[in-house]
Order: sequence, then structure tokens, then C-alpha cells
Amino acid sequence: ADLSDAKLVSVFLTNANLTRADLTNANLTRADLTNANLMGADLTGANLADTVFSNTRMPDGSIKNPTT
Repeated sequence: ADLSDAKLVSVFLTNANLTRADLTNANLTRADLTNANLMGADLTGANLADTVFSNTRMPDGSIKNPTT
């Protein structure tokens, strides 16, 4: 999915499948990515300020939680 430059401020993306999504320069400030799958997604230049990560699969396949 092409979500480049998208404004996703404070959006609930819980359980979202964003595999291979283009999120370049997207604004994900305060978005909730709990249980989301970002495997292979492009987050280049994305604003991730205060984004909630909990059991979130990151682009590299790792799992990110609030303390990691």
C-alpha cells in the first residue's frame, strides 16, 4: 500500500497488516501500532514521535514493545 506522506496522527492501527507498505515521510505521531505487522515496510523519514509499539512486528522482522 502506498501511504507515503500520509497524515496518520493519533490513528488506531491495532492489528493492521502493513506488510511492505510505503510509509515514507508519513506522520504517525501518537499512532497506536499494537500488534501491527510492518514487515518489509519503508519507514524512511516517517515521524514516529510518541507512536505506541506493543508486540509490533518491525520492518526487519523484530518485535518491538514499549520497553525495547
